[in-house]
Amino acid sequence: MSIRLAAVRAVVGVSLTALTTAGFPVSAHAGMISTQAVIDAQAAAGRTANIERIEATLARAEVRARLQALGVNADDAAARAAALPDADLERLARSVDKLPAGGDAGLLELAGFVFLVLLLLDYLDVTHVFTHHHR
Repeated sequence: MSIRLAAVRAVVGVSLTALTTAGFPVSAHAGMISTQAVIDAQAAAGRTANIERIEATLARAEVRARLQALGVNADDAAARAAALPDADLERLARSVDKLPAGGDAGLLELAGFVFLVLLLLDYLDVTHVFTHHHR
């Protein structure tokens, strides 16, 4: 029975200590910040994210190879991108995923357009590109 009594005393002691220390107020420091400080903080975070996105794109092997073929150092391109104004940097970061790394990005769209034109001409019975099954 003494082991049980010791366990109960230990649990009660820990519980009382936790309740006592939890009751003490914790000091918090707060202050007013200006609207301009919030705008600057958000702009700095957005600028950092845009620069990281551009640097990640410039770090890809195919992009580096294409830049080297054009005679541009990738590190110089990253430095110039970081020196851009915020608006231009944001526009570049938004479009960096859409830009080709060196190939022709419109090749697939051109093939789709040609297919649709041939399909339309075949449907209008101007040409007979595709086989028809007439009843």
